[in-house]
Amino acid sequence: MDIREAFDKYKSDNELIAKYNYALFIMSFDQETDCPENDKEYSLSVQEFFHEKSLDIYMSDDYQKNLKYLFENKNLLTDFERAQIEEDYKEIDKLNKIPHDELIQHYKNVNKCGLLWKRMRETKDYNAFLNELKELVDYNFKYIDWMKKPYDNPLDILLDEMEDGFSVKKYDEFFNLIKKEIVPLAKKIVKLPKKYNPKLDTLKFDKYKQMKITREICDMMGYTQDKGCVRETLHPFTNGINSNDVRITTAYDESLLLSNIYSVMHEAGHALYELGQDSKLNGTSLFGGTSMGIHESQSRFMENYLGRSYAFTKKLYSIISKEFPQEFKDITVDDLYYYANYVSDQFKRTEADELTYPIHILIRYEVEKDLFNKRISVDQISDRFNELFYEYLGKTPRDMIEGAFQDVHWSSGFGYFPTYALGNAYAAQFMHTMEKTLDFDTLMENGDFKNINKWLDENIHKYGKSKKNLEIVKLATGEDFNPKYYIDYLKNKFEKIYNIK
Repeated sequence: MDIREAFDKYKSDNELIAKYNYALFIMSFDQETDCPENDKEYSLSVQEFFHEKSLDIYMSDDYQKNLKYLFENKNLLTDFERAQIEEDYKEIDKLNKIPHDELIQHYKNVNKCGLLWKRMRETKDYNAFLNELKELVDYNFKYIDWMKKPYDNPLDILLDEMEDGFSVKKYDEFFNLIKKEIVPLAKKIVKLPKKYNPKLDTLKFDKYKQMKITREICDMMGYTQDKGCVRETLHPFTNGINSNDVRITTAYDESLLLSNIYSVMHEAGHALYELGQDSKLNGTSLFGGTSMGIHESQSRFMENYLGRSYAFTKKLYSIISKEFPQEFKDITVDDLYYYANYVSDQFKRTEADELTYPIHILIRYEVEKDLFNKRISVDQISDRFNELFYEYLGKTPRDMIEGAFQDVHWSSGFGYFPTYALGNAYAAQFMHTMEKTLDFDTLMENGDFKNINKWLDENIHKYGKSKKNLEIVKLATGEDFNPKYYIDYLKNKFEKIYNIK
């Protein structure tokens, strides 16, 4: 077989894998949205069936022999073809280190863990969830050993999986800046009085009117119904399969209008990243986010840097007051802006303001360090979380649902949380560069995202996984990653809002 025949076979095999994965994409989205509760366990078993079918092809001797031949002769391929082969070869090498039965069991464990997490929130049956979580943690400890990679800290292996090139040492440097510069400022500001009309804390906003606002904001951002949809779930998420189909969810609370609005902007930011990728990446190993940090940079940029800006607040005010004229009768643009940027010591990470948000992530990062350095067990996660929350934000959660297990993420793995804070820092650096050529205030006052999306598509989105995270930062901004832009952004914004000299 010559190189062209081998690559054609590789493409043909991947097309079949892609079809199985598309079926999984549809089923997993349905699992979280429309699937009836009584059918969820059977639905998961069907997903497991399709996952094994996909994996059987990917891990077969035939596929791997062909991939190895292509990898050894990659100099005969085009740059684009070579990048695909290198990405798949790296993934296969990793999967070959994991015993097959452990890999299959892990997939089932993650599915069950996620299901029990949801049920725990209703039944308060922590034990069933914690027992399943122990299996997940045990797998991660074994995974660290299976990878046979050098590390200074066991957590390094998991962190690098989520964010290429990042380790405990590198994250410690980043979070030490948060501790030094942001924690003291946040502790000072949370004690200050609210600057907005307290009426905003008492208003109710009809869910179906909120849905109309959701659609208007999505259309304005460029996330249109021809390439996506918005559904309702407990924990909002984004799920994409190619640059023509990326779906998002949100959660509606009639007491918290902005919760849905910023959730939608966040998830639409994720979606626009994948929808903006070069269509030639579809169905290849290069489609998707290059790292979780870069993915989060796109969602947090839309949600916070644009969405919570004073300029966009003016646009948002016109949209909300049109839909809720009676509720907003005595509310001003300034009220809305200060409400959107109110700094508080609340427990819920997904509702946290920009200033305390990296502290919520810092707490989770320190829990993960303690867990994977065996300073705490799974049963002690909640207590350790509570200790850290009190240390940094001065309060103690009432239970696990308000505290350590309010998020679904630990139900599937570890090492993800730090990328949220890192994504904010990437976004600050991107925005600093974009401000040199784009007038954000004028664009946001008019709700005009077109030129912003164009810049993001050209400098970040189009690459998918074909370029690494820090490579994209350097290409887009002209310099290496620098968290100073993030620290300066937070301090400048919130010192100005709260008149702190």
